Amino acid sequence: MRNLLPLLAFSLISGLVLAGPALAQTPFADREPGLWELKLVEGSQLANVARGVQGLLNSLPEGQRKQVENLMSGAGVNLNIPTVSRQCLTPEIAQTDIKTYLARQGIDCSELEWQDSGDKARFSFVCKNPQGDWTGQGRIWDATARQFKSEATVQGKYQGQRVAVDMQHEARWLGPDCQDVKPLD
Repeated sequence: MRNLLPLLAFSLISGLVLAGPALAQTPFADREPGLWELKLVEGSQLANVARGVQGLLNSLPEGQRKQVENLMSGAGVNLNIPTVSRQCLTPEIAQTDIKTYLARQGIDCSELEWQDSGDKARFSFVCKNPQGDWTGQGRIWDATARQFKSEATVQGKYQGQRVAVDMQHEARWLGPDCQDVKPLD
């Protein structure tokens, strides 16, 4: 389970990056509601960890593997393609302030900064929840209502385990229909 911690960090940061622009009151904030695909850039630290986790899962007995896959699918991560996550962004979440969104997830941020200019943004955060404490920073570029690229560095603890990971995403809007993907809460 310890090797899955960076993937849980991925889930946290991808939610922040996807919903985060709602913090800004600019055209950059107009993220298109619907189904989004977030892909880890190959060669990034987290993508390498994801590939290692995939190998580890393949070595588990089928019952244990299914249990871990079910746990991660609830976070929108398909462990058969561990570098791709699909998330459903509802119109309500697209319009929600990020601090409100994170608070509903049980995440309290003492610091959360978002600065954008045109198709670029920088963000930083200091957050905690019952499972751990997180700090991070990152940037977004080539952003439109239907795509963006991002990179982030996240450090912290998850259930007592230290986590430090660098990640890079490419995100794109797939359409207004979320299909069978559960909406972001």
